[in-house]
Amino acid sequence: MAEPGLPLYPSGADLAALERQLAAAEPAQRAAAGSALAWALRQRDSARAQRLVEEALAQLSAAAGTASIADWRLQIRLALTGSEIAALFGRLESAEEQLAHARAWLAEHPDPLASGDALLAEAGVAKARGQRERELDAYRRAAAVYAEARLLERQALAEAWSAYEGAFGDPGGAQPAGVGIDAAGDALWSAARALRLSRREPAEAAALFLHASEQAQRVGLLRLALICVINAGTALQGLGETDDAVACFDLAERVAQQTGWPTLLGAIQTRLAALFNELGRLEEAHELASASLRSLAATPGGINRANACAELSRNLLLQGRGVEAVAPMDEAIRMYREAQSTDNLALCLIHQSRALAAAGRPDAALAAIAEARELIAAHGFTALTLGVYEALAEIHRRHRLPPPAEMRAATPALHYSLAALHEGQQIPGWKPLAPLYIELADDCAAAQDWPAAFGHARKAIELLQQQRQPASGQAPGARRVAEAPLALLSDEGGLWRPAFATPLGDADAAAAALQMTPRERAILALLARSYSNKEIAQALAIGDETVKWHLKKVYAKLQAGTRKHAVSRARALGLIGS
Repeated sequence: MAEPGLPLYPSGADLAALERQLAAAEPAQRAAAGSALAWALRQRDSARAQRLVEEALAQLSAAAGTASIADWRLQIRLALTGSEIAALFGRLESAEEQLAHARAWLAEHPDPLASGDALLAEAGVAKARGQRERELDAYRRAAAVYAEARLLERQALAEAWSAYEGAFGDPGGAQPAGVGIDAAGDALWSAARALRLSRREPAEAAALFLHASEQAQRVGLLRLALICVINAGTALQGLGETDDAVACFDLAERVAQQTGWPTLLGAIQTRLAALFNELGRLEEAHELASASLRSLAATPGGINRANACAELSRNLLLQGRGVEAVAPMDEAIRMYREAQSTDNLALCLIHQSRALAAAGRPDAALAAIAEARELIAAHGFTALTLGVYEALAEIHRRHRLPPPAEMRAATPALHYSLAALHEGQQIPGWKPLAPLYIELADDCAAAQDWPAAFGHARKAIELLQQQRQPASGQAPGARRVAEAPLALLSDEGGLWRPAFATPLGDADAAAAALQMTPRERAILALLARSYSNKEIAQALAIGDETVKWHLKKVYAKLQAGTRKHAVSRARALGLIGS
């Protein structure tokens, strides 16, 4: 709830003005000033916002009997602020009680702006409870309430929230067509587009997630900003960009630790567990997956709990404990189905197939793969096909099964390993990891193709050596903890960003590090505006062949395979604006 003139998501400038108002407020105005500031701080600094809510309620209680028209507005605003904060901290019964309190006041004092804001608060509570249908319905109803009252800015934000949260259930659907008219709207629509691309073009998705995170920070949407950084890291991890993924996860963990929100802490612990599983650091991964489940113990089932169960199962499988891995994976799949999270369900089915194969159940493993392939085909999750082939290779290594009809390699396992390598090479920005080449070497050796086995083994050794001696001098996945606490600022000067090797946003430093010439940067800027080669040549007064020559150099420096990937990499490195 907000008074007329106070935005749904106040900017850093709004926040500074509210701080000044509270500092200068007379005793009679402190409750109103404190409640307005609490509203602005509800995600930026939830603990302080909660204290401000309690102080304002005490002041209103002390002034009982002198109620004015404004008092019921303050009661609603304070109740909605408290409800949002309680949901973030996992105090779900309290969140529901305060939401009901706000609605009791609204029953006596109908107000469309307050009613719409109450529905947005309800959506947040429903999300924390894992009640997906209730959440999406609340966003739709909020948009309708705002539309009827001609509160167009709030209507646009409710529609953006609906598009963003809806993308979790169908990330392979058509790209949303909405446009944000402010930082909050831009953040939500960018995040929705990134979700739609995450299982198809992860490099482009990572760039969009990072842009969405920065926009969300500007208006105090800290939870959204954190989720976007985590999702950017997940996309980068899928591309083999381990160092950049670590930078995202490390940053998200440090911010989440400061918020104290258990769901966010559990989410980042799960992502770190996934990274360490991939790097073979199984003991640390097991510890993190277990810690994630402890963080999420008080929360209802949902995507975050499902992710933690899935990662614990994957860890058990990698430890050779395939029979133990089946139960937590089954639990994860159940929760993904309930949450209608189709991409996570497909990924989890792939992992489940490996656990079932390890448990001696090849038919069930193939059935899980068949369902995953149906989801991939139905929703366009093309980047997940790589995992399907890796799982099929493992199933055929463990069990003597009929070979695929299209097989040209010596064995089914080698056929699927080669298919996995080929599939990965179709994903813009993808980098193979050592385990894939190790498996290829083993499969070639099993087929007695010794020259090919030696070639794949040599590539695996080269990748392992690169991982042991990265440019930063740190081991892959090393935890990068900042020396000083990270300030939770959301204004123009306080944005936090992942510490990539090339600083995000420092275009000159990035260009220098990549030895990017001014002409190449100019071409990148035109690429970002969707210029064709001919249009670039006309704009820069150069020949078509010269454009092609420059583009070749740009692609090589950015390690990009397509125009779109070059633009997304350039944005992530700060060479061009979003």
